[in-house]
Amino acid sequence: MERLQAETELINRVNSTYLVRHRTKESGEYAISIKYNNEAKHIKILTRDGFFHIAENRKFKSLMELVEYYKHHSLKEGFRTLDTTLQFPYKEPEHSAGQRGNRTGNSLLSPKVLGIAIARYDFCARDMRELSLLKGDMVKIYTKMSANGWWRGEVNGRVGWFPSTYVEEDE
Repeated sequence: MERLQAETELINRVNSTYLVRHRTKESGEYAISIKYNNEAKHIKILTRDGFFHIAENRKFKSLMELVEYYKHHSLKEGFRTLDTTLQFPYKEPEHSAGQRGNRTGNSLLSPKVLGIAIARYDFCARDMRELSLLKGDMVKIYTKMSANGWWRGEVNGRVGWFPSTYVEEDE
């Protein structure tokens, strides 16, 4: 996932929402993208001698260990201006969100649905950011704020951008 896509994914989330992504320029390398002070920040995860780290003084045997550690310890260890922890995973497993039974907590992790639309035409996504549509698909609309006529929505658990002219809003 590219930085720009990570920023798009995090923009409507609460502060301290994070995701771990493959860096597109360097395959096999990872980064953490986190929303902090209402903007996305990106942290390169370094790998050396089989260990993962973001700060030279603290190394981990796995990505999961690194993430678990920074859920409880501030990222300022490696980045002075980033005084936060990894609090809200971008994609929390559905079973744990449901077990909470807390509607407020659940809504923090899922975007607000602005409306429902029906796909009027098939649309084939050209990259990972776009959402393929089949005529008749029911689309949950999350974002309409795009100057070039693209909306963001969800179909069958897939989320992405699609041309607004390919759908008709349900009244």
